[in-house]
Amino acid sequence: MAPEAETIIVELPGRESRFYEPPYQRMDPLVSDLAGAVIDCLSADQTFAFFGNSMGSVVAFETLHEIRRRTGRTALHLFVSASGAPHCRSILPPIGHLEDDELVREVDARYGGIPAAVLADKEFLALALPTLRADICLLEAYQPEKPEPLECPITAFGGNFDATIPPEQVEAWREQTSSTFSSFFLEEGHLYLDSARDLLLRHLRQSLFAPTSTGGNFQ
Repeated sequence: MAPEAETIIVELPGRESRFYEPPYQRMDPLVSDLAGAVIDCLSADQTFAFFGNSMGSVVAFETLHEIRRRTGRTALHLFVSASGAPHCRSILPPIGHLEDDELVREVDARYGGIPAAVLADKEFLALALPTLRADICLLEAYQPEKPEPLECPITAFGGNFDATIPPEQVEAWREQTSSTFSSFFLEEGHLYLDSARDLLLRHLRQSLFAPTSTGGNFQ
């Protein structure tokens, strides 16, 4: 997104350089901590937008509500991807309670994309499973409130071959904004963040840097 925008990646505990930190188990503390971090790094005149993919869509949505509660500020835009609207019930049965081997098989069957080498590496799987399980349990325990819709536009992306998120649940994000809503469906499954990166970036640029977008510093 450079040079027009500064991009900040949210790295949650249990991932990347924070691999050995315990992951969040519930949505509320995650959102509270993330909202505080975002508020601390924004200056008074900065506009900002959120992009969330899969679980990140719901985290972004809840964090924007928390920022609004604390400061009255709203985002320029919310982009959500590979996620049904928060008020929609998952079409899939819960799996967070499954034993380790069953959990891995079910995740691989639902989403695909776990390389054979990773599946064969029992030591690595043992290290990664607590975060995977925590994410699944966090989403399965998530009970959204019914706040007022966000004031910012929402753009929702979905995959035409994503068996985990029905198209109508992607379209249901329109109920979460009092502003404009757009949806785009890609010829992809659930894990398209890398394969569709250029297309996603093009949509983000068109939405954020159109002539009608506000000026000022941007994140």
